[in-house]
Amino acid sequence: MSVEAVKHQTNSHESDQSFENEFSRLLATLGKEALQRLQASKVLLAGLNGLGAEIAKNIVLMGVASLTVHDPAPVAIADLSSQFFFTEADVGKNRAEASFSKILELNERVKVSVNNEALTEDMLKDFTVVVLADNHSRQEMLRINKFCHENGIAFIAGGVFGLFGWVFNDLGPEFVCIDPNGEAPKDAFVESITKGEKSIITVVDSKRHDLEDGDVIRIEEVQGMTELNGRELRVQVTGPYTLAISEDTSSFGDYVKGGHIVQVKRPVSFTFKPLSEYFSKPVVFEDILIADYSKFDRMSTYQFFTQAILAFQEANQRLPAPGSQADAEEVAKIANTLYQEVRQEGEPESLDESTTNWMKLLAKGASGITSPMATIFGGIIGQEIIKATSSKYSPLKQWLFFDSEECLPSKELTEEDCKPRQTRYDAQIAVFGNEYNEKILNLNYFLVGAGAIGCEVLKCWAMMGLGCGPKGKVDVTDMDTIEISNLNRQFLYRPHDVSCLKSEVSARAVKKMNPAMNIESWTVRVGPETESTYTEEFFGRLDGVCNALDNVQARMYMDSRCVFARKSLLESGTQGTKGNTQVIVPHLTESYASSVDPPATETPVCLLHSFPNNIQHCLQWSRELLFEGFFIQEPEVTNNYISQPGFLDSLTPTKKTPTVTTLQNTILSRPKTFEDCIAWARILFEDKYVCQIQQLLHTFPLDYTDKHGAPFWSGAKRPPTPLKFNPEDPHHINFILSATYLKAYTCGLLDSEFKPSPAELQEKVELIKSYAPTVTVPEFVPKEVKIITDESVTKKEEEYTDEDEIRCQKILSELPTPEAAQSLKMNVIVFDKDDDKNFHIDFIAAAANLRATNYAITPVSRLEAKIIAGKIIPAIVTTTASIVGFVNLELYKLQCGNKKLEDYRNTFINLGLPVFQQSEPIKPKEFEYSKTHKFTLWDRIDIRLGDCTIQEVIDYFEKEHQLSVDMIGVGSSLIYAGWMMSKAKERLPKKLTTVVEEVTGQKLDPNQKFLMIDPTASDLEGNDVDNLPAVCFWFKD
Repeated sequence: MSVEAVKHQTNSHESDQSFENEFSRLLATLGKEALQRLQASKVLLAGLNGLGAEIAKNIVLMGVASLTVHDPAPVAIADLSSQFFFTEADVGKNRAEASFSKILELNERVKVSVNNEALTEDMLKDFTVVVLADNHSRQEMLRINKFCHENGIAFIAGGVFGLFGWVFNDLGPEFVCIDPNGEAPKDAFVESITKGEKSIITVVDSKRHDLEDGDVIRIEEVQGMTELNGRELRVQVTGPYTLAISEDTSSFGDYVKGGHIVQVKRPVSFTFKPLSEYFSKPVVFEDILIADYSKFDRMSTYQFFTQAILAFQEANQRLPAPGSQADAEEVAKIANTLYQEVRQEGEPESLDESTTNWMKLLAKGASGITSPMATIFGGIIGQEIIKATSSKYSPLKQWLFFDSEECLPSKELTEEDCKPRQTRYDAQIAVFGNEYNEKILNLNYFLVGAGAIGCEVLKCWAMMGLGCGPKGKVDVTDMDTIEISNLNRQFLYRPHDVSCLKSEVSARAVKKMNPAMNIESWTVRVGPETESTYTEEFFGRLDGVCNALDNVQARMYMDSRCVFARKSLLESGTQGTKGNTQVIVPHLTESYASSVDPPATETPVCLLHSFPNNIQHCLQWSRELLFEGFFIQEPEVTNNYISQPGFLDSLTPTKKTPTVTTLQNTILSRPKTFEDCIAWARILFEDKYVCQIQQLLHTFPLDYTDKHGAPFWSGAKRPPTPLKFNPEDPHHINFILSATYLKAYTCGLLDSEFKPSPAELQEKVELIKSYAPTVTVPEFVPKEVKIITDESVTKKEEEYTDEDEIRCQKILSELPTPEAAQSLKMNVIVFDKDDDKNFHIDFIAAAANLRATNYAITPVSRLEAKIIAGKIIPAIVTTTASIVGFVNLELYKLQCGNKKLEDYRNTFINLGLPVFQQSEPIKPKEFEYSKTHKFTLWDRIDIRLGDCTIQEVIDYFEKEHQLSVDMIGVGSSLIYAGWMMSKAKERLPKKLTTVVEEVTGQKLDPNQKFLMIDPTASDLEGNDVDNLPAVCFWFKD
């Protein structure tokens, strides 16, 4: 019988901006067109076990048009180990119907229905994608796949057996992928082009072209050899800055200057074979993707293990009994038979012993679906659904296999260890045994961050039972509140949670999933300033820490706390379809800080101020120099002058001129009416898009050459063109409108920075159209100015001359005193990219696009401007889910207590390609001092002599470490130096803490127990010791 219900869908007239706001991170990953194709798709999901729940969650959050769920089976208590839609009250109910309401509330835009009737061809024909997520029989899979393959319906099947998982992907005989990698097209500026049968393009040496052999480029803006303009040509890479093109240019004009090349992305066709072709012969390597290449030898035999498990289930109407050696032997026997049926001539007659051994080991736990494995494969299959419906990213072709045997305890498990206990953790017990399960229940973990990764981690922990035992606990901290843009990937949150604290809402949500979870939420940031909250005692009781952070600074800090406390740390991050994990184990691996990515390169001053060559430069200029300059920095400077005594006296000479000029603009020349703000915006337009451009062309005319005689306006330098204000041009009006409102708000002429009603806004537009052309704008007068052209300069140096001083004094003499200017305090804008009721993105987009027009750069949409200027990190729930699954596999390993370095894995994935790379963590670097003492970052010298004297500390080093201490520093303060004879003699008998307070002039925190000291020492033979471990001086117990 069919049961169907549909959640009320949003009104069709919902604004584009509201949609873009909610899906901004997903749009940054997929792009608008691909997301629209995805959100027009109809998906059938057959199987609502833990894997099915993960798939449903992922695709509903991303907003497919409809999802029909199918599963006639009843809920079993063991399902609660991984199926987060179920509660204990659902046991015995139909799986699909028990999941329905929880799936429905994830996204009100998605039509969700339940249909538990037979999967007939008549039913299947209406879907875009059919997904089989439970362990259907081989004959059922073959039948459904055959129909889908022949009727243009994407077919995906997958399963999880304990610590083993598989995916099969069939997108039809001819699937066209529009964008194979999802990356932005590469581009470069041309330095020169040779003439001949094989023409060589050289790009400017400030940027590699990063193209590959066979890529296609389009050439534009070439002067001289104009025949190349508009052509699309295939390239051969001859070097990082050179390309050979497939064009004979012998008869073309000579290259003069200019040129811009842009990669042209071409659709790629994929041919998929039906499942029947793989069940009758070996799977070729080209059709298999594995995640862990340390198990490359299993690649050719995974298929037999998969089919053997399915065959065992068909024959026995059940999966292998947990821990059963007999059932495991039977699975290995079936796998060997399947191998022999397709064995090629010259291959061994049977599977070797090492192969059957891992098969038996994994078969013992095959009946249990663990949450981390379901999470990994739910993310992978969810991403393949995206590809099938959006035609973006390269599809999996056609098999993926993965196992994590290393997670298993070293102790061989028996049926008694793994037998069901009639608890929600029975599936986990089936894989790891009850003793190990009890360890998980009683763990104490600290989760830092409750965003996208944090939500997935907490969900996994609730399913695993982490912190659910009498001695277990989870602490989660996050000071952020929930925003509308979080909802399509941070799945613990619902629309009614917007503006609530993430840590509190997430704790309540997982408590509903597993009422036994002992969880405490915090809203206190982690950092040096909160160490009185997260004390040594707090870290001391933990079994480990899991980071779910989005910035390097916080990661580095948590890494240092874990190293000090010698606690394991689980680290991860995502960006679009890419993600990575790192496991940090005390004394066994390096720490996070041991290898950090280099900082992002800064944009050279000249590109930002005068010579932009891409839209990113224009947007950075618009946000940093205009938006932040006029609406954040100028109001802050004004308020500081009014409210801070002696503010101007505290400024350095180079800061004085711009500060005083700002006060002249915001106090002496301050707009007093809305019309004044229109005039201010109109004059700003003239200054930035007309006068400054004319000044640049005055300094560097179009025919200007450098000292070598080369054209100045060539390569990446694009000659600009001044604009002419046009009140009928919507781009010009948008700039004036947004600038006027922001200026009026900062000057206190408006009570709110939010947009008025549409009718009032239209009135203001008409006012601007009529008033702006009447504003008198200053005429351009050329000046002799210095314009920076050196791209190595990343900061503009300020100068202060006598003329500046005279000008400043004149302005200061006209300024009212701070006391008299109290009524002139300004409203400071707080940039918010996600609130479309304000004018922030409107102004930045308009300002950047006008500058782009100056320089003949292609403008961008408001959404693209929001993503770039707002520094929105692409994010998608599928990647987050898979990454968190890999994180929690490492958590399993950490609890075994006897794992070796080679058992752990750091993981990198790109679900878009798809690529999976796992590697062993790196050992910590080893140092030594003297010839007998070796140490790593995990080692530390702990001095536990109480609140002792400096002399006692020096004596300790000599006695315990055979070191003679010459100097002792604490932070940036030098508290002892042997060569400062008088002070050294005076300080030696004093307590070290007393000297620290005397030197720093600050009292130590009463709750502080230790100081990190930095001694300089030599050995007893007088040789300098270059490396010492960290030294901790404990002056309190």
